[in-house]
Amino acid sequence: MQLKGQRGQTLPFWVIGVLITLSLAFFLANYVNMVAWQIRAQNAADSAASGALSVQTNVLNEYSTILYATAVDEYRIRTLNQAILMTIYPKGACSGSNCDASYQTLVTEYNTAVNSYTEDIHLLQQANNVTQGGQSADQAKALSSLGTGCATTSDYACAFAITAIDASNNQTGNSGGNFGFIGPGDNQVDLVACKNVSYFGGALLKLNSTTYPVMARSAAAVVPVSTTGFTPGTAVNPATGQAYQPVEHWGSFSSTTFDVNFTGLTVNLSWYQAGPIRPYSGTIASSSYTCS
Repeated sequence: MQLKGQRGQTLPFWVIGVLITLSLAFFLANYVNMVAWQIRAQNAADSAASGALSVQTNVLNEYSTILYATAVDEYRIRTLNQAILMTIYPKGACSGSNCDASYQTLVTEYNTAVNSYTEDIHLLQQANNVTQGGQSADQAKALSSLGTGCATTSDYACAFAITAIDASNNQTGNSGGNFGFIGPGDNQVDLVACKNVSYFGGALLKLNSTTYPVMARSAAAVVPVSTTGFTPGTAVNPATGQAYQPVEHWGSFSSTTFDVNFTGLTVNLSWYQAGPIRPYSGTIASSSYTCS
């Protein structure tokens, strides 16, 4: 009879243990969910900051390419001009009909080179107009399009509302550091990614608020990746196996007197990309931003 009266005494402990285990599992699931969404928010903010500066980096890299073409054409013009003078005042460079024929050939190519150089200058002017007048508007368009055009609705990059705190051409920001940017235009951005995320099991447990804001901040600036001296007359193009600018032979005879040899030309090429920087526009609060 005493044994029968003690049956079931451990049941409350089992119930309490199960409740504690379920509670721990619930809080662990919510913690994992919060960490996962925070990582997604930071990735979205970092991607948005880099994407917002894609206009600037593309323009500056294109600008660098045009400057390279301009340097090559200018070098060609100077060399051809010197060769033309040598046909007018030969001093042993050529003689008779060879000088006349070489002169005609060189003048034709000189005019072609001048036309090419003029086109380069026009391209530089167009790029400068884009840099001076269009980048701000294009950057605003890039910012406004962030989070749209995603392949699937589950794409986390589209899950966040992106708000730009600052998008300016300030080269030092509040930190007082120099980002090493060379060139005009809006070259940095500071932004916030925000989303209202549901608690794990929040609706089931009748929580007062079933969602909470997840927010991340990121900033980026246009920075030079590299500036290298490039010699087109010696650097080998892997597509052709020859120099990027092989020797040009001009003249009506086999002499190399009037050749355009690019081994004497070195061009400094600069390439840019968006690089992460420390957020610079002050502190923020989640209540100041609209979350998706």
